[in-house]
Amino acid sequence: MRAGRIPIEAETYEYASPPAFHWLAVQAQGLVDAVGADARSAISATESPFVRLGWVVLLVAGVALVVSAAPISFRLAGALLLVATVLAAVLHVLAVAAATPWLIGQALSALALVGFLLVSWLLARAVWPGSRLLPLAVLAATAALPIVLRLGTMFHPELLFALLVATAVLLFLRARASSWSPAWGIALGAVLGLAALTRQTAAIVIVALGVSALLLGRRRALVFAAATAVMLLIVAGPWWLHQLDRYGNPIQSNLEREGYLLSEGQPRSFYISLPLPELVTHPYRPAFQNELLPKFHADLWSDWFGAQHGYWGSPTTAGRFFASTQSVLGLAGSALGPIALLLLAAPALSGRAHDGRSAAFATFAILTVLTWIAFVVTLVRYPQAEGDPIKSSYMLFLAPVFALAGTAFAERVWRRHRAVPVAIAAWAILYALSYAGFVATSF
Repeated sequence: MRAGRIPIEAETYEYASPPAFHWLAVQAQGLVDAVGADARSAISATESPFVRLGWVVLLVAGVALVVSAAPISFRLAGALLLVATVLAAVLHVLAVAAATPWLIGQALSALALVGFLLVSWLLARAVWPGSRLLPLAVLAATAALPIVLRLGTMFHPELLFALLVATAVLLFLRARASSWSPAWGIALGAVLGLAALTRQTAAIVIVALGVSALLLGRRRALVFAAATAVMLLIVAGPWWLHQLDRYGNPIQSNLEREGYLLSEGQPRSFYISLPLPELVTHPYRPAFQNELLPKFHADLWSDWFGAQHGYWGSPTTAGRFFASTQSVLGLAGSALGPIALLLLAAPALSGRAHDGRSAAFATFAILTVLTWIAFVVTLVRYPQAEGDPIKSSYMLFLAPVFALAGTAFAERVWRRHRAVPVAIAAWAILYALSYAGFVATSF
């Protein structure tokens, strides 16, 4: 990529990856090479721990003022504090990255993580426009998934893609609220085009939002959909044509690599196995390497290191304990999340409700169901040894969806029974302790 061209299969197994994230990383590394040393000189006076603590205090104060109900002058002051802390952070990142080649790629993922959480909050605001507490709960729930933090620290395009998809869904909801204005369609097409330039998975997102527009807007959404399609083709069309010309497939993947595919396909146990005892005692690799549901669950909740490190070779006692507690607590989320989402979406999908909240959850459900179907179809079409493509990161963009569904479900049942608030609060506290315990003892 730094040579100014798309790599070929003989050079890297990521030969078919869309170029957006890697292009950004190359440009950012060029900036680091140019100004990194100067940035280190500029911040040399701020290396004191007390100065860094002061920046953290200013960051927290800025966020608190921006999201508060304070007068506009105070919120503007909070925004200025946030700008100042962001500039300081940029200087630090440039200075540190100057000494470590390509560390800037991880910084891009971290920046995408911040944006992803912000858009999660905005999605919740679109669902509950009059609430301050529920959007914050959705933000916290999204951040609480280990896979979100893991991808936010990696040199990887997945979080940038998740940010773009979340933004596209937010634009879609705004478009519905504005009676399917074509202007929103143009904005949506541009964002979906950028997503297609980041990950091949954008194809299923495009299909899901198209289906949602036709179901929720019917004829009123046709002009909106046309505007979206035109802008999408302008942005992503050249890349799709390039891939079609080179591989005969506009969304070519690298899943057909020789030596990885199983000629006889996956065994039946791959699809139906659910070893609950092992999910309690050993919820990380190399357990259930070729079992769909347990491996996906562990990758989402407890297998922090995934295939990136050899740390699971001899995990610490604390690491094993907290991985087990997260897996056990995550079983409730894995079971209740999809059920809550479908129940919340049912009124709009059946035509019994037409309000914005029901329409939002209908959109979320369509996106989730079609994404999961595409995921399973891919696993069937490209059966790989040790189930390598079973990665929850492929569906990272659904994290806010399930955070929204879980929060909405909790809100509905909160006042139904006396024991419910206690159970929800206990689960949240235990999970927070497990999450913090793993981070504190395993890195």
